[in-house]
Formats: sequence, structure tokens, C-alpha cells
Amino acid sequence: MLTGIPLFPKNLSSLSNLNLRENRLNGTLNVEGLLGLQKLRVLDLGLNHQLTGRIPKALGKLSSLNFLYLDSNNLTGSVPSYVRSRLQNLHELDLSYNQLNESLPLSLGNPSSLEHLDLSYNIMEGNIPARFFAGLVSLRYLDLSYNLFDGHFSFSSFGNLSKLEYIDLSNNEELFIHLHSGKFVPSFQPWFLILSRCNLDANLLATPAFLASQYRLKLLDLSDNNLIGHLPNWLFENLTRLEILNLRNNSITGEIQFPKHLNTSMYKVDLSMNFLGGSIPTDIGAIFPRMVALNLSSNNLIGNIPSSLGNMSNLQYLDFSDNDLFGEVPTRLMIDCTKLFLLRLSNNNLHGKIFGTNYGHASLAYVHLDGNKFTGTLPSNLSGYLQLAILDVHNNQLSGIIPESIGLISYLRSLKVVGNHFHGPIPHHLCNLTSLQMLDLSHNSLSGSLPHCSQSSELVHLKFAGNALTGTIPSSFFNISSLVALDVSDNQLSGKLPRQIGDKVPLEILVLGGNSLEGPIAIEICKLQSLRILDLSQNNLSGSIPSCLGKMHFRKSDSVYIDLSRNGWIFAPAIYPWRYLVDRESLLYLYKTMMSDILIDGKLYPDAIMMVDLITKGISYAYPTDHLLLMSAIDLSANKLTGNIPSEIGNLVELVQLNLSHNQLTGPIPQTFSKLNQIESLDISHNLLSGVIPWQLTQLTFLEVFSVAYNNLSGCTPDFKDQFATFNVSSYEGNIGLHGPPMEKTCTSDSNPTVEVEENQDDSGVDDVIFFAILAVSFVIGFWGCIAFLLCHHIGRHIRSILDRFVDSLTERILMAAHKRTNMQRNRK
Repeated sequence: MLTGIPLFPKNLSSLSNLNLRENRLNGTLNVEGLLGLQKLRVLDLGLNHQLTGRIPKALGKLSSLNFLYLDSNNLTGSVPSYVRSRLQNLHELDLSYNQLNESLPLSLGNPSSLEHLDLSYNIMEGNIPARFFAGLVSLRYLDLSYNLFDGHFSFSSFGNLSKLEYIDLSNNEELFIHLHSGKFVPSFQPWFLILSRCNLDANLLATPAFLASQYRLKLLDLSDNNLIGHLPNWLFENLTRLEILNLRNNSITGEIQFPKHLNTSMYKVDLSMNFLGGSIPTDIGAIFPRMVALNLSSNNLIGNIPSSLGNMSNLQYLDFSDNDLFGEVPTRLMIDCTKLFLLRLSNNNLHGKIFGTNYGHASLAYVHLDGNKFTGTLPSNLSGYLQLAILDVHNNQLSGIIPESIGLISYLRSLKVVGNHFHGPIPHHLCNLTSLQMLDLSHNSLSGSLPHCSQSSELVHLKFAGNALTGTIPSSFFNISSLVALDVSDNQLSGKLPRQIGDKVPLEILVLGGNSLEGPIAIEICKLQSLRILDLSQNNLSGSIPSCLGKMHFRKSDSVYIDLSRNGWIFAPAIYPWRYLVDRESLLYLYKTMMSDILIDGKLYPDAIMMVDLITKGISYAYPTDHLLLMSAIDLSANKLTGNIPSEIGNLVELVQLNLSHNQLTGPIPQTFSKLNQIESLDISHNLLSGVIPWQLTQLTFLEVFSVAYNNLSGCTPDFKDQFATFNVSSYEGNIGLHGPPMEKTCTSDSNPTVEVEENQDDSGVDDVIFFAILAVSFVIGFWGCIAFLLCHHIGRHIRSILDRFVDSLTERILMAAHKRTNMQRNRK
């Protein structure tokens, strides 16, 4: 592939078409090598993502250009006026998917021949000037979507554009669009009108002066505009050619009612995320026999799923999720809709068999039946679902065993059966399916051992939590080169932590808590340098905490988890450039071929959301993995760990939660904990820690939960201010040597400094020795003194006075030592 724009020789001066698309051109865009190509009509430099800089003025010298494609690069600035004024023969200009960051010019010069203008997916800002369109009398295609335009814009600015067929101004969130003003009568009749997230008039559906007259419309997208009112009849009666309708995410109310005489040519309809109520019309299948994609999710619909859906023989995508529908899945839907590709009925009150039939379905690829009341078992002939890629039946009332036939579905990429009543063993060849990326069998009654997954598998998320699994944790899990999350918590697993851990395993989430694991925490766990959540709590682990944990990162994740089969599956952005279609009118093909998945780096991904159970700030929560992106945590609580807390733990500056409670840890609290400046929850309670609480911990400004309760700590509590003013006595109780707020005992100056307290403790020991030594010497001297007095009563007056002074001095020293000792004991209390 090319890495730079070559210098073309003079003998190619007659070249008319130059395509350097999708190479590896990099550096600043420089077209000097092309200036000899004076007859060049088509120049395509698109999809060279590392081409940077501004659009060069020299492009204006290629005055014969009819088609200029600079899309999908990294260009900045805007179109230079010199280029605009010289390219008078330009028919198509595509600058989409760049970093153009200036406002639109007042005009494009006078390019009356321009038919196609695409400036989408940039960061252009400011108003859209009305004069910009004054001379674009031939314009058919206009795309300014996904920019930062603001202010007010009226469709009267298009007054002279009688040929305009495609208009996309969507996703300019600060732009306020007015479709009609005054007596404006548009001279154009567009085929495609896309105004998603454009701050339209909320009453637009009730006063459709402009829209109701657009009889040529084939596609109308007014999603994400907070439109109010009922679903209007004029949409179906006036727009007789309308094939695609998107009113997603508005505030439309009332029941779904269709007029007697209506357009039945619609084949893609998205009314999701509104407030529609009532039941789905029983004859909807007969009204729209051409329907390919129907999305009524996230409304307030009730009643049964109509069996007339079986009349939609072309139906591929059906989403009725997040409503209050009840009853069974119609058998006709599964038998007669042979092209059905995506079925989403999640979060309703449906019951009966999950597929409504025992027969297989050759086309079904995405099945989301979670959050209902389905009973019975998984079909024993799952191999009949040849294209099945996602099967999500979590949170139902299914039972029985997981059939062995599920291991024969070669395209299966995601299996979620969480929260049912399945029992028996896990099919051991299940996790060796070559396409499987997510396997979540948690919270059932599964027994037996964990499967040994192939090292070469594509697994990303594995979860077996909350079952009755026994045996050890297979070391094969820690050699899967794609594995990001592993959760086997709350089982009956035993043995030691595996030591056979691969050097480049991208594991980010490791949850092994609530088992009977024993032995030390293997230092090999420190090989998992991508780890950000480690939960080994509630086991029987012993030994010390490896200091190498402090050499890891525990950073918040840079990963992105996308539910690809969910949002916007009907109206995904166009991925084929319009210019590659021979017939311009076949632009509608872009919307006919949209599927529910999105290609990322050439690979088709399923929705990648898995629930992970974690104790956060003392409370157990179930987190979806996409909500854990800003979480980093270590939980080693409720084990038998001993020794000091490694000071290296303080180097984990992005750590959000640390729980070392309910162990047998000794020694001081490391002062390095003051460097945990992102910490929100710190629990080191119920250990054997001693010494003082480092005053530097008051620098932890995000701390919400803090507990050092039930240790052997002494001295003063940290200053009762900022975050530490929010902690009550329960954070400190069970430490008889602690005093100061919020404890009852006040903190005295004699016991505040850490060094002086330790010195006083040492001095008290010395004073005890001196006291008892003096007492012993005094006893000896006093005893023999009495004997000497009785034997020598005739000793002179002078000698007796010397003896009296000695006894008085000795008594005074004894009393002073006793007084000092009493004071020291009082201070320690």
C-alpha cells in the first residue's frame, strides 16, 4: 500500500480518474505531485486515516475536477476560498469523517454544478448561513449531520433548491430547526429527510404544514426530538410513498390506531421509547404485509402479541421489549416468519414455551427473551437453530438441564441463562465453541466441575457465579488470550489459586469470592497487568498479601462495551458511499440492507454486557460490565491473611475500593495509603493492626466509606474535618487505645504526636524498672539500717543525722517515681 502521494509523470497528463482510496497515505496532505494532471475529473483520497493538515490551496489548480473525495481522513480547518472559487465544475464534494473545525463560509462561491455535498462527522460549529445555499441550484444531496452547528435554521433557506432530494441535518444538538415559517412554500420534494436530534418544534406532529405536503418522502426520521401529541393520521394518509418511519425517543402518547385508508408500503417502522399505550392492533400483520423491521419497544403497551404477525412473511427484525405484554409467543410468528433474524421480547410478562414451538428456525440469529416468565426447558433440538448467534433467556423460570445440542451451534457468540432453575452439569464442550465470546450461566443450580476451555477460544466474558459447582479452578481460564472478565464466585470450589497464568492475558475482572479456596495468593497473579477488579473475598486464603500487587496498575478501563444489537438497529448510519450506487434513486437500498449488528474492525460483535456481583461500600450490588468502566477494586476480605499490609499498595493511585477486612493482618497502617487519591471506600477493619492512624489519610478527598474498627490501634483519630467529619464512631469502635472525635474520649496533647507516644511508651518501661529497683534497694537498706540502729544505739548524734537525711532523700525519690508511673498509666488509658 502507498504511504505518500506520488509525483505523476507528464505522460499521464491525460489521466481523468485517480483512485488512491484506502491506502496508508500519511502526513500532511500535499497535492503538488498531482498538479500536472490538468484533465483529472475524479480524485479519491478517502479512507487514508493518517492524512492530516488543512486542505491545500493547490487543489484549486485542478480546475477540471468533477468529483473530489477526501472523506475519512484527519483533515482540519475548512475549504479554502481559493479552492471554492476555482472548482466551478465540481459535482460531488465529500469531506465527511474528518476533523474540520471551522464554521461554514457564507457561500461556496458559485458552484452551480454541485449536486452532492457531504460535510458530516466533523466538528464544524457556528450558524448555518442562509446565503451558503444561494448558488447551489443543482444540489440534490446535503449531509451536515454529526457536527456542532448551533443557532436557528429555517428550511426557507432551501427556497431555490428545487432539486434537493436528500437532507440530513441530524445530531447537531444545539441547532434549532424550523421546518416552516410564514407563507414559505418549498420548491423541492425530498425523498429522504433525516432530522434526528435537531430541536424541532415539540408540536410538529399536530401542526405539520410542511411535512404533510411532502408526498414524495420515502424516509422520514424525526427521532430524539421530544415531540409530543398522538400518533397522527396524516403520516399514513398523506405520505403515501413513505417506506421508512423513525419516531424513536420522543414523547408521543395515546394508542396505536391506524386510519382505514392508509399507506401499507411501509417496511421499517420505529416507534420505540415513547409513551404509547393500549394494545398492539390485532390486524397489524395484515395492514403492513411488507414489514421488514418493526420496533415498538420501551412503551406502555399491554395485551397479547397478535398472531397476525405471521402475515409479515418478510419480517426480519421484531422488537417489542420493555412493555407490559402478556400471554404466549404466537406459534405463527415462529413458523410463518421464516426470515426472522432478530427477536427481542425482553422485559414483559410473557409465559409459556420460549419459542412457542418445538421446531427449529433456520434464520433466527438474535434471540432476547430475558425478563419474562417463560417456563419449561430449552429445546432439545437447538441444533435446528442454525444461525443462532445470541441466546438470552436470563431471569425467567426455565428449568431442566442445558442440552448437549447447544454445543453444536457453531455460530453461537453469546449465551445468557442467568437466574433460572437449570441443574445438572455444564456441557464441557460448550465453552470450546470457536465463535463463543460470552457465556453466563450464573445463579442457577448447576453442579459438577467447571469446564476446561480451550486456550485458542474467543471467549471475552465467562461467568458461573452462584451455582453449586465443585472442584478446582481450571488453569486453562488464565491462558485464554481474549478473556476480559471471569466470575466464578459463590460456588463450592476448593484448592489453590492457579499458578499457570499466561503473560499476555488481558483479564480485567477476576471475581473468585465466596468459595473455599486455600493456600497463599500466588505471586503469579501479578502477571495480570490489565487487572482492575480483583475479588478473592470469603475464602480460606492464608499467608501474606503479595507486595507485587502494588506494582500493578488497577486502572479504570479504557474498554468500550457496546450493546450492538439494541440501539438504532433500523436506522444505523449509511456505510456505503452514495457515489458508488449507479442509480441515484437506489439510495434507499442503504436503508433496506441495514442489519442489527455493526462491523467494528471487520468483526461482528454481540452485545457484550455481563452482570458482575461486587460488594461496594459495604453493600452487595450487581453491576453490568459497562458500568464498571470507572471502577477499580481489590477485595481480599474474610480470609486468613497474615503479616503486614504492603506499603506498595499505596502506589495504586487509581484504586477506587480497597477491602482487607476480617483477616489477621498485623503491623501499622501504611502512610502510603495517603497516595490513594481516587479511593472511595477503604475497609481494613477486624484485623490485628496496631500503632496510630496516619494523619495523612485526611488528604483522601473522595473517601466515602472508612473503617478501621476492631483492631489494636491507639492514639488520636484523624482531624474531624472534610471527609473524616462524615465518619461516625462505627468507623473506629473496638480500638480501646483510640480517642478523639467522634469517640467519647477526648484527645490530649500528651498523646497526639506519634513519635512522642512511642517514646513515652518506652520511657514508661524504663520507669517501671527504676521504680522496682529503688524499692528493692530501699528495702535492703531499711532492713540493715534498723539492725544497725538496735546494735549501735550508742552511735553519736552526728552519725544519726546523716542517716536521717539519707532516708528522707530516698523516700522522696520513691514517691516521685511512683507519681510519674501513675501519670503514665493514666495517659495510656
